[in-house]
Amino acid sequence: MSEKVWQKVAKIIVKASGNPLFQANDTMIKLFKTLLNEKQAKFLLNFRKPILTFAKLKEKTGMEDRDLKTMLNSLMDEGIIFDMPNEVSDIMEYHLLKPIPDIWEPSLVKKGTTEKRKKLAKIYDKILEEARELVQKNYETMSSLFEKEVPAYTRIVPIDTELIIPQEETLPFYEASKIVDRYDIIALSRCPCKFQKELLGDPCKTATDPFRCLHFGHLGRWFIEHGFAKPISKEEAKKVLIEAENDGLVHKAFHHDQNLDKEENTLCNCCKCCCIIFQSYYRGIAPFHTKTSYIAENDEKKCIGCGTCVEKCPIEAIALINGKAHNDDNKCIG
Repeated sequence: MSEKVWQKVAKIIVKASGNPLFQANDTMIKLFKTLLNEKQAKFLLNFRKPILTFAKLKEKTGMEDRDLKTMLNSLMDEGIIFDMPNEVSDIMEYHLLKPIPDIWEPSLVKKGTTEKRKKLAKIYDKILEEARELVQKNYETMSSLFEKEVPAYTRIVPIDTELIIPQEETLPFYEASKIVDRYDIIALSRCPCKFQKELLGDPCKTATDPFRCLHFGHLGRWFIEHGFAKPISKEEAKKVLIEAENDGLVHKAFHHDQNLDKEENTLCNCCKCCCIIFQSYYRGIAPFHTKTSYIAENDEKKCIGCGTCVEKCPIEAIALINGKAHNDDNKCIG
């Protein structure tokens, strides 16, 4: 197949993402060559708009219903497109997904050969490194984009507890548990952040169990139907949250359309060493942009200067000063 077709596919998906950090370059083309066959790539050229209905795709392609459904399902099985009913008309729409995190997550966690997953992990890591280089070379321009008032698309869910030692103490999970209680469909998937680091030979230093990502509602059903996750009960989901807290992970809620006024569709349990959002911050790719309603407090009278909170804080907002823990409220995420 012509190299121009792959270039067009990369440009279409990068444009649909709306993210200036992504580039339709050789690395991005390599990603789609790894994920797609030629027939799928040619089909994606019909997505001149990032969202299309079945009727519009049928009109554009001239395909029979059965063949079109088969093609769409094959692309959903690879995590390239996502089907979602329109909120007003309830007509099913097919959305072209962003390279990271949308395509990245299902493409890594879906069952497949280890060699293919290792190849994908290296490609995604290179995409992030190229994003870092782009930001650092054009720092003033890029920082001005980040300084604009952009709504946060994730929020921190508090564990609502003091740091308790010894660490085997079971911690409460009130807020995250409330999210679980709201949904009947819950899916559990392998954490793509931890899995990517494992594939790159740098396994997680915080948590032992890699299955820590929860998905809800329509997204949860989609993850289950296309082989990215397994269904679990509310009780099992709460057990995941308890184990995540015992490992010192951060509960991070993602919302539909990246809009905090809409329902949650994912609850991640994040660590500093693997989480792609934390890593983007520490690698100099993007600021840490999230919403929290809580700020941690340190009780100087009780503080013994052990440094446990300094070690555990994923955003490095705590420092020992004169043997006492002090919190930087400007960095704290709760």
